[in-house]
Amino acid sequence: MSHPFPQPNPHRILLTGASGLFGRALLPALRAAGFEVVPVGRRVRDVPGFRRCDLANPESCRRLLLESRPEAVVHCAGGAGGDRRELYRSNVLSTVHLLEGARHLAPPPFFVLFGSAAEYGAQEGLLREDAPLRPLTDYGRAKVAQTALAEGIAAASEIPWTLLRPFNVVAADLPESSPLGNLRRQLLAPGPEPRPIRCGRLDVVRDFVPIEAVVAGVLALLRAPAPGETIHLASGVGLTLESILRSMAERAGARIAIEVDPALAALPAASSVIGDPSRMRQLLGLEIAVSPESLAAILVP
Repeated sequence: MSHPFPQPNPHRILLTGASGLFGRALLPALRAAGFEVVPVGRRVRDVPGFRRCDLANPESCRRLLLESRPEAVVHCAGGAGGDRRELYRSNVLSTVHLLEGARHLAPPPFFVLFGSAAEYGAQEGLLREDAPLRPLTDYGRAKVAQTALAEGIAAASEIPWTLLRPFNVVAADLPESSPLGNLRRQLLAPGPEPRPIRCGRLDVVRDFVPIEAVVAGVLALLRAPAPGETIHLASGVGLTLESILRSMAERAGARIAIEVDPALAALPAASSVIGDPSRMRQLLGLEIAVSPESLAAILVP
């Protein structure tokens, strides 16, 4: 079945994961752009119109959609933490139940779903959107399952949707569970000089994307929907974790002593993951410029 083309600039937006990293950045930006937003999350936030909902519960999702009747759903809910059961619950079940619930709306809303660069695993060169999915982690495998099930449900129900795959997102409020968030915590913690930094591999190369680029990508997609597309949010530039750490240390005026933790270094990780931004440039009109210094400025204001 073909995707019905959604209207540009949908007025009423359901934003899931509104208390998470992406949601916290998107909510004020969407409202400032003139959208009426219904923010949803598991943790209650002190913001107007916030709704608490367990998206792993199908009836809760159906009721949420029927009551809010959005013209678009920006689905940020999910997470990289927890065991396999929690990863499946937060990433896969939430997506399945939202799409199943959308079948009760006529016309169905346009969905913006978030995938992850973790779906690709270890592959050489610039990764295009049609690269094979070979995840190395349980999180990556959960996101692959989310993508596959979303594609099947959306096709069967004629729900228009676009998959955005952000690469490694950088924000001032990165969680400490992320590699850069952990490095920043150790760098800025009070202590002796040189500052000990205990970490895993710092030679891995990643495509880092400021959170502002994720916001710009979502806004561009809502203004000009591209149903049926998978689009990277990527800079096309590969940087090592070490280069960013050293730029952070220089910005903080701190000397560092790197101590490699064998347990962290042994965790499965691709040596290089860099996204091809060509489709993003073509469909969203975005260009993402990054450097170790610009990323350090986000992490160490």
